[in-house]
Order: sequence, then C-alpha cells, then structure tokens
Amino acid sequence: MKRKINNKLFSIWNMICINLNFKISTFKSKFSLRFQGCKVGNYFKSNGKCYFKAYKSNSIKIGNNVSLIAGHRANRVGLRNPVLLETLDDGIIKIGNHSGGSAVVISSRSNVSIGEHVNIGGNVQIFDHDFHPLNASLRRKNKPEDITSKPVVIEDDVFIGTNAIILKGVHIGARSIIGAGAVVSLKNIPPDSIVVGNPAKMIGSTNK
Repeated sequence: MKRKINNKLFSIWNMICINLNFKISTFKSKFSLRFQGCKVGNYFKSNGKCYFKAYKSNSIKIGNNVSLIAGHRANRVGLRNPVLLETLDDGIIKIGNHSGGSAVVISSRSNVSIGEHVNIGGNVQIFDHDFHPLNASLRRKNKPEDITSKPVVIEDDVFIGTNAIILKGVHIGARSIIGAGAVVSLKNIPPDSIVVGNPAKMIGSTNK
C-alpha cells in the first residue's frame, strides 16, 4: 500500500525535529564538558537531555565520532532517563572512537574504560563502585574511602543490550555480546563471549 501524504509529512517533520534536537543537545553537551575541563573528540553528537558531572578536570574523555542519545524521537527502544555521566573522587570515564550509547548511565570512582566501536543499548547502567559501603556500620558514616571501587573495562566492538547493568571490576573482552537485561558481575569475560541473565552467565561464543 502507498503511504498517505499525512504519513510522509509527519516523517519529514519528525526528521526536522530530530536534526534540530541533535544540534541543540550537541552544543549544550560540548559546552558542559569543555567548561568542566573535559576533552571532546571530533564529530561528537548528542540528542536529548545529557548531563555530565566531572569531579576533576579531564576526568571524562570522549573520543571521535561518539554518539550519546537520550531523545525518544531518535531512539524508540523505550528510553527511561537522560544520558548521565559522572565522576567522583579519582574516577575517570573514557569512551573510545566510534562508540555510542542511548540513555546510558555511567558513574565512576575508579575507572570506566570503553573501547572503540562499542554499542551500548538503551538504559544501560555501568558502575565501577557500590555507591555505599556494604558494611552496615560503615554505611551509617557513609565515607567515600569506605566505598569499594574496581575498574570496569569494555574492549572494542562489544555490544551491550538494553537495560543491562555492568558492575564494578568487570572486564568484557572484545566483540562480546551482553544480552538485554543482564546483570554482569563476572570479573573476566573472554573475547567473543555471549553473556545473558541475572546473574549473568556465559552461554556461548560469537565464533560458533
């Protein structure tokens, strides 16, 4: 069946809104990052609400051709929140060239390193720390030095499905696939692995 003129007009209007949102959001994101002393690579773009909080200058490092999406028009997977990137204490967030995420939340007290050509699905959360001490008596004091933190490494060409959660100390090998909704606490995931579930388990290899 042929598309009605109204459908075509709506598609054109939708694309105009998406492109305008990209321009506005990208300008705001670049300004926020650079104002806080952080590096932004060439051809960076963002869409929708994106928030950045760098505890120290240069603690958020974004490579070339990185895309961060929080707009519902640009990604209709069901985004629930804005893009949120924050560093605390000595935390560092590094996103490599040609990588991107939708409504991704990243919080670092140590180091979150994301390689190149990494695709991060909608609403994914990546944390290299526990936010609060695990010991009940220490939680009452809630001092930063009592919070456990371990680096997170995500190597090149990894795909992380929507709503997955990556926890502290995880190292994901290159070309691996993390299934939708997975809660990953496995410390070392070999390259080319397929990981799914809560708690996440390896179920196979992308080479087979």
